[in-house]
Amino acid sequence: MIVALWDAQFSRDRHAAEGSLRTRTTVVHEAIGVACADSQIVKTQSAVIIGTPFTCQQVQQQLHLSAAAPQVIGWILTDARDAETCNQANVLGTVERLAAIVGKTSPDLALVSLPAAMQQRIVGIRTQLRRLGIAERFLATLQDQLAGVGPRTHLDIDLSALINRPARHFDEQSVQSVLAGRRVLITGAGGSIGSELSRIVATCQPSELIIVDRAENSLFEIDRQIAARHPGLPRRTCLHDVVDTEDTRRLLAEIEPHVIFHAAAHKHVPMMEDHPLAALRNNLYGTKSVADAADMVGVERFVMISTDKAVRPVSVMGATKRLAELYVQHMNRNSPTEYSIVRFGNVLGSAGSVLDTWSSQIAEGGPVTVTHPDMTRYFMTIEEAASLVIQSAALVDKADGSEVFLLDMGDPVRIVDLAERFVAMHGLQPVQGEDAAPVDEGSIRIVLTGVRPGEKMHEELASEGAPIRPSVHPEIFVWELAAPNPVFVRHMLNRLSSANWQDRPPALAQLIRTLSRGCEQPATV
Repeated sequence: MIVALWDAQFSRDRHAAEGSLRTRTTVVHEAIGVACADSQIVKTQSAVIIGTPFTCQQVQQQLHLSAAAPQVIGWILTDARDAETCNQANVLGTVERLAAIVGKTSPDLALVSLPAAMQQRIVGIRTQLRRLGIAERFLATLQDQLAGVGPRTHLDIDLSALINRPARHFDEQSVQSVLAGRRVLITGAGGSIGSELSRIVATCQPSELIIVDRAENSLFEIDRQIAARHPGLPRRTCLHDVVDTEDTRRLLAEIEPHVIFHAAAHKHVPMMEDHPLAALRNNLYGTKSVADAADMVGVERFVMISTDKAVRPVSVMGATKRLAELYVQHMNRNSPTEYSIVRFGNVLGSAGSVLDTWSSQIAEGGPVTVTHPDMTRYFMTIEEAASLVIQSAALVDKADGSEVFLLDMGDPVRIVDLAERFVAMHGLQPVQGEDAAPVDEGSIRIVLTGVRPGEKMHEELASEGAPIRPSVHPEIFVWELAAPNPVFVRHMLNRLSSANWQDRPPALAQLIRTLSRGCEQPATV
């Protein structure tokens, strides 16, 4: 609520200080009025202000002018020296004693006002307030508003700092040459990667953007975003399941896309262990359906999104993605369409990612769960993943045949180290161990839950000894694979379709693993 009001007043222009102060007064009146009308805090009668003496004074002055303002109990300051020297009688203490102060004064609302430069402190305070069950509103300082810095409604985490490496970037000029003036179709466009692909492609001047997904709400949301940001872009939304082969062929024959990014897939490892048939249908047959239709209508480029779990797979999810890779490689050898595959590791910030789980666990007071202290993973951001996928479309070299593009993701990261950094970025102290004793309000416990079905201790981006060469992009490498034997591909498809697997999930899972492992052969060089 406050964000919409403040962004409308301060993000579009910067008034002189006097005019901005008047506007800020009006905004605070409206913000507090709306906050008090909110059903969550409709009974709000009292509040604490958290900040520096200067920011607390600013907020207090504005509240005095609002009939809808709550009664201020007092201030909670961020610096102990300020608390000692401030001559205001209503200083309650410092944020180090936040839990004790809140427990004693029982405020209904906390108004947090700190400079944007104090990002980590802001996140820590807001996290503690949520754990304490206190409704909070963040009020950006006047100085930040004049600088065009608006209020934060979410706890922003620097993902580059979290994975401890700089962000990777893509060559916009080379991508423009591939996508500009082309009809671009994206499957799985409502998912985390698919929606980011859609947002990036929309900036590359395609002649038409076609977004495809079988999830109605997700498709509606990304279409709404594209329409708002690029109102002049020709686009089409298709509520469609790519597993339906005939409908997929009809759809592509009607649209005749030039470029396809195939992001539709099932990705959750433990869940797919229990649903091998669903994984097979979506990950292999969904890919086959789109790849076959792409060949039929003469698509120029087809890019499949894969995963590091397809390397020497042990999980059903990874094995079905490896089978899909094999089929795409087979099509690349037998079609004029240029097919390529992109592999990357775990995507931070995607729907259902570990950060979602940890954020919920922190909000609930913990503990934060990690499977094993030595487990490692490659990590990248959604933006990096989508950029790599799009960049790979400009790197396809038809003469080389079966290529898999890999992002330079740095070294694998221990998941427990990632969890500790994530907790620290929320202003909390991570404490490891199974001890049932409670931790203080500034800490949160990290507990080990054990490796889940289908999980590896360590993932790889390519098989050991596989020939990997650099590409023209300094942060993308190419893994050269021998194209699968056509006889094996036919055998694979025949075996998987030769029986009714509905009532035999364990047997199907075993067959999927066996077929995927039998063809992990590097190219001969």
